[in-house]
Amino acid sequence: MNEPSASLWKKLNEVTDKLQRVSEQLIEANAINRSYHQALEQQRIKVEALEVQNHRDQGAISMLKWGLGIVISIAISGGSWTINSINQLKQDVAIIQVNREDIKSGTKSN
Repeated sequence: MNEPSASLWKKLNEVTDKLQRVSEQLIEANAINRSYHQALEQQRIKVEALEVQNHRDQGAISMLKWGLGIVISIAISGGSWTINSINQLKQDVAIIQVNREDIKSGTKSN
């Protein structure tokens, strides 16, 4: 039987070593790839949570806008009512004073 020569064994050993390194690099690349996928999944979960929080915040802001609009409307209505009431009271006081003067001048002339 023919046995392989020393140079052939050397070549086989080199190829085996290269295959071993390639296998190790492939295993390392797979591990890195898995960790990237895990990190990506964690980031996706965080983004989804932030989107949910953003929707809640937008809803709260909308409610605050509506509430503030109602409060401002009530304040404006109340202010208008107060001003109208004051003006009406002034008119009533002026009419009462005119009536008093008419009554006083009417009683003096009699």
